[in-house]
Amino acid sequence: MRKKSLTQDVILHWGFTRRKNMNMMCCLLCYADNDSHSHLFFECKFSSQVWSIIRQKVGMDNVNHNWENIVSCLLVHAKSKSAANYVSRILVAATAYFIWQERNARLFKNQLRPPETICAIIFNTVRYKLMGVKLKKTDNVRRLLGEWEIRDKDIMDDGG
Repeated sequence: MRKKSLTQDVILHWGFTRRKNMNMMCCLLCYADNDSHSHLFFECKFSSQVWSIIRQKVGMDNVNHNWENIVSCLLVHAKSKSAANYVSRILVAATAYFIWQERNARLFKNQLRPPETICAIIFNTVRYKLMGVKLKKTDNVRRLLGEWEIRDKDIMDDGG
């Protein structure tokens, strides 16, 4: 959220001795541009494909591939305690986290996974997170859990 990730655009602002080979670097997800915060989250082709799949799961279909727009959308509902808004926040956080992990796996381990694999990992992570949280018994929560294939009796609070 604070754009503190160590992306190539940040490194380029360092002194010359620290950025010796940066002129040859490019985004390891799409190979098209330097990885800046904006590019990495979610403007490059790879992360844009991930976001296109992910955003549908939480009704953010109209939020485009731009970090500022995504954050603005989340901030509108930041104080909401609804389960749907909670899921939106953790889904965006998980998406940013796993895109960063994929970038680092490519950089340090030479491991590449397709966008669909990253999406599956994100969905499973959010699903497991939802399974570990207590939610009130409401029709909206039941519907939400059904969309995530979670049995409500395993995680729902009776309100008391």
